[in-house]
Amino acid sequence: MNAKQKLGNPIFIIAIVLLILNDWYLKQTYSNGFTGKLSDFAGLFAFPFLLSALLPRHAVKLYFFTAVLFTVWKLPIIQPLIDALNYIGLPFHRTVDYTDYTALLILPVSWYVFDRSGSYPLKPVLLNGLVVAAAFAFVATAQVSGKTTTFNHINKTYVFNCSKRELISRFNMVETRNVDEINKYGGNVDFDNKTGTFHYHGKTDTLATLIDFEKVKNLDTIYLKTTNAQIGFFWR
Repeated sequence: MNAKQKLGNPIFIIAIVLLILNDWYLKQTYSNGFTGKLSDFAGLFAFPFLLSALLPRHAVKLYFFTAVLFTVWKLPIIQPLIDALNYIGLPFHRTVDYTDYTALLILPVSWYVFDRSGSYPLKPVLLNGLVVAAAFAFVATAQVSGKTTTFNHINKTYVFNCSKRELISRFNMVETRNVDEINKYGGNVDFDNKTGTFHYHGKTDTLATLIDFEKVKNLDTIYLKTTNAQIGFFWR
């Protein structure tokens, strides 16, 4: 049996879909503890599954390698490496949260599914598409997930030595000033009380968003998306 055909396993495909959906939508929309852990569980299920399908003779070693890699990835000692990658323009981020190690429990499940999986006769173009989608998901989850406060804007990273409450207060003040300037010159700005979002010319154009500190005070990562930029706050 061609081990690569195991990539057609519906559970593997669901894990990849969840990883992409969570990193590109759910985290930005909900930003809670569940979305924070979902990527770890989905990623740890899919990553060794993919490698083992491509290199079946080393499957057991690859599962152990994944466990070690994830453990090290969450340790503070690799922060200099991440800082260096960001410095040269490769935006990698991660949160140092030891409760994330609970996601390692998914590895035996992944191994069981891989080991017992049958062959799914997909066309080569579909199999290669799955490999590309999975690779994209793994890279993206490392780039969109890092208590110094960091503010990312236009592919740049800024570090602020202030509390989370103070930074959020400053950010909200800047957002309010920008909206006030637009209103001053006759701009048509609407405010959505439920989401704390300012819209320009209808809800399709997001101008600014105010952050409710009480809703995010226990989060390590916050994402905001406006018409012109995507902004990420990371605490470590």
